[in-house]
Amino acid sequence: MRPPRLSPLHRIYTPLRPFRPPNTHSKSPYLRLFSQNSLLLLVTPATPRPQLPFLAASAHRNLLRQRAGQWQLSRLLTTERKRYIKEQLWLAGKYTVFGYGALILIFLMSFGVQNEYLERKYPTPREWTMVSRMNYRSARRSEEPSATETGVTDYARSGNLYRIIIGRLENPDKDGQGISELDEGGILVDGIGKTGADISNKSEPWRRCYYKVVMGAARAAEHLDGWVIDNTRHVSFPKDVVIGPDNPNPKPVPPGAHAPPLQENCSPAYKPPEAYYLKILTTRGFSAKQRVLAALAYADWLDFKGLPDSAEEMYKWGIDIAVSTHPDAINDIDKSTGIISRQPMHLSENLLLATTSLAVHHARNRNLSGALPIFLSVLRARRSLPEAPPAPARPTGTQGAGESTSIPTLIFNFFQSIFVERPYPPPPASGEDLPFRSPAEICEEAGVMAYIGEVLFASSEHAAGLSWTRDAVDLAEATFQEVADTEGDERCRECLEVGLKNWQTMVLQMAKGEGAVGEEKAENQGWSAWFASNRGGKGGESRVNWENERDLVEGRYRRVRKMLDAKNPAGSTSGWFL
Repeated sequence: MRPPRLSPLHRIYTPLRPFRPPNTHSKSPYLRLFSQNSLLLLVTPATPRPQLPFLAASAHRNLLRQRAGQWQLSRLLTTERKRYIKEQLWLAGKYTVFGYGALILIFLMSFGVQNEYLERKYPTPREWTMVSRMNYRSARRSEEPSATETGVTDYARSGNLYRIIIGRLENPDKDGQGISELDEGGILVDGIGKTGADISNKSEPWRRCYYKVVMGAARAAEHLDGWVIDNTRHVSFPKDVVIGPDNPNPKPVPPGAHAPPLQENCSPAYKPPEAYYLKILTTRGFSAKQRVLAALAYADWLDFKGLPDSAEEMYKWGIDIAVSTHPDAINDIDKSTGIISRQPMHLSENLLLATTSLAVHHARNRNLSGALPIFLSVLRARRSLPEAPPAPARPTGTQGAGESTSIPTLIFNFFQSIFVERPYPPPPASGEDLPFRSPAEICEEAGVMAYIGEVLFASSEHAAGLSWTRDAVDLAEATFQEVADTEGDERCRECLEVGLKNWQTMVLQMAKGEGAVGEEKAENQGWSAWFASNRGGKGGESRVNWENERDLVEGRYRRVRKMLDAKNPAGSTSGWFL
């Protein structure tokens, strides 16, 4: 049978597309390079493989993954994404470690620099432990008004630090090795307890810094007198803000402060100051000057508390300590009056200091007849001091204080000061020897003259008081430029302040007519001629122009200010008239 003949309509044409799945285009925009393996997009407009049913995940499995929190986890955590997450976690950890390490190093460096600065400002003994040395530096720093935001010294913090340091220094297991009790077993003080110990076996830097710690604790105790501590919160408060039956009208606390405490929750915040002053006075190992200073500070505190009789006994105790350094020094002073003899054989700096303080005590309590003879005897004794010996010649090749230094030497000294610990400062003078008539002692003499002028003016001897005051100002101003040491410079500065202030007060009182009686008395005694001659006027002038005298005082202010600024160009001078 012959096959049928197909017409053109039944012609079979070659299919345009193959029966197998089409291949992907070779020029796909999503080709991945071999050298740069970037992340694949999770959702792409064109997939690199066909969507066939047997390759797709079942809906039942997807439902289980959604319930387990792993929906499309296999698609999210691809090989490239895992590698990327690992790299980012490694970088984050590395930067975190480096960042916190740098912060810790910066903190340690700043902490070390600060402690080095405080160590040079407030040196500590080398045999103290690191904790005691750091606490001492922190206590001294907290006493500075600039250490707080309010500009007020935080005596509660400094007092607590001093108390901690005293406990460590008196503990044989920490810094108190070698401290023993006195032969008598110590001294028992009523209301204070046992005081006194033997620290003579310790080194001089240890004893000197221990003295500073106890005196610092006494200063804090004076400012915290009457304060209480809330035992429930461990916060100190003044006694007048406590709520309780003993204080029916408590004062309000400042804004931002803690709430006032209840009386039943409070106890004394600090020991009384006498506990620390008597500790110094009854401890064996302190120098005579340290004990004299402690006795005078305690007497001044008793004066402040309104106990003049007890204060006078303490001043006399200071005189006893001053004369106890030499067996024959008792004959140089009349202990009943405090007047130094005309020709003392064993005069010392401690004796001059103690007698001057006793005279100030008498003047403060309006016992002018008892103060003036002591001041005059002290002035006579100071004027009889021998002249200071000439300074020893400086060896050839050594450098003076004011000479320049080469740059390599400065660099070497700088690095040496960083890595080599400085020695503890040498001990100060014990005050047991006869002082010389140095510029610093002349400033002390000017201070005594200012006291005498004030006493004379208060006892209606206005002319004599003005004369002594003007002479004191002249002497202090003339000596100020010659003082080389810091202590003498500060003493001359104080003398200038006190003398100029007293001079201005006297002139204002006389100008207002408050000293009319004294003026009349002075004219009868013929003092106006002397006063006018000192002012450049005529000797027979009977009336003083107090307005011109006041202008003279103001001119003296300006001159003293220029002199102080010239000596201290950095502006470190301070005083009531600056």
